[in-house]
Amino acid sequence: MSFKLFTISSMYPGYIKSFYNRFSEINSMSYDDHYNILLEDTTEFVGSYTRTFIKLGIDAKCAIANDYKLQLKWKKENCNQDVSFRKVLFEQVIKFNPEILSIENISYTDIEWLKNIRTSVKSIRLVMAFYCSPLNPKIIERLKIVDFVITCTPGLKCEMEKNGIKSYLVYHGFDKELLKRINEKDINHQSNFTFSGSLSAGTGFHGERLDLIEKILKYNIDISLYVNLEMQLKIRTKQALYFIIKLLKKMKIARLLNHIHLLRYGETKIINYSNLLLKRSQKPVFGLEMYNLFKNSKIVLNFHGDVAGNSAGNMRLFEVTGIGSCLLTDNKQNLSDLFEIGKEIVVFDNTEDCITKAKWLIEHDEERKRIALAGQKKTLKYHSVDDRCNSIIKIINNEISKKKYM
Repeated sequence: MSFKLFTISSMYPGYIKSFYNRFSEINSMSYDDHYNILLEDTTEFVGSYTRTFIKLGIDAKCAIANDYKLQLKWKKENCNQDVSFRKVLFEQVIKFNPEILSIENISYTDIEWLKNIRTSVKSIRLVMAFYCSPLNPKIIERLKIVDFVITCTPGLKCEMEKNGIKSYLVYHGFDKELLKRINEKDINHQSNFTFSGSLSAGTGFHGERLDLIEKILKYNIDISLYVNLEMQLKIRTKQALYFIIKLLKKMKIARLLNHIHLLRYGETKIINYSNLLLKRSQKPVFGLEMYNLFKNSKIVLNFHGDVAGNSAGNMRLFEVTGIGSCLLTDNKQNLSDLFEIGKEIVVFDNTEDCITKAKWLIEHDEERKRIALAGQKKTLKYHSVDDRCNSIIKIINNEISKKKYM
């Protein structure tokens, strides 16, 4: 069964910035031309999935809520100039008139918005959400409004169900079309060991990941870092919030923690970045530049954010294996459901284990190549975006069928 699918999403600000640096002529284009170039260029989640849904026969479109240049064009071409960007999103849904509304970034909506969209757009049969980030009371309230949520780890699925949220597990996937866009002539393995990603301090973010990277640097391991670091003002704010929480507990009014969302950023003591990390860090990379970086790396380090708990499922698992590099990742209880450990990927249990295995892979090049090739074969066969989109289509059709008999 086919249907019309509209997705509200966002993209990494770093990618959006790089896009406009590469396509300076786009400012004079119409919204539709601008949108089509962006959708064709991007390697991000919403782009890969929207393109794949279309390929599979779904009438799909998306709105990139944080691409303000693009949203402003839609606003100028379609509605009153006094309306807010949130209202612009609302109007885009109305114009597309979808049967399925997918919210890939829930922060651009609220309960009132979600209720109003159901009332205003009679064609909508289901509202679904993608969510793979830390839960908090506000997010839980919003997710309870949608018909169901798709999440990317078993742990998050269990947590949502405990909070009364209907959810399905669909892991991330690799977009096989990207292999056609990688320039093999540029592949010369310039780096033995690479990490690319965000390093945000604090519980629920990347505290453990940051600790691992700092320890690897202290061991004098040659690792190339392409990282998104927090501004010093934000670090200091988190440090201040930590002391405020300590004071609240001492005054026996810690119950305020449940009502002031901002305080969660200071739940644990925040350590600032070391001088060594700051010195070794290079600017983060996005899109094809990131995939070329992975292809140019013998080993790519992955470490899940704190929200993953004991479950694996982040995008890096499939990006690295799909592009054909050797993945060295933190050990999680469900990894064997996705890959054959030791033959398709390599896992580590602690910092020392990580360093030992990284050294071994660098010294045993043929074994590393065999693992990387086996990992790529597994991802291309079982973990592609095509597979994930087909799973989502089945879920949607099943949910639509259920509604017929309710």
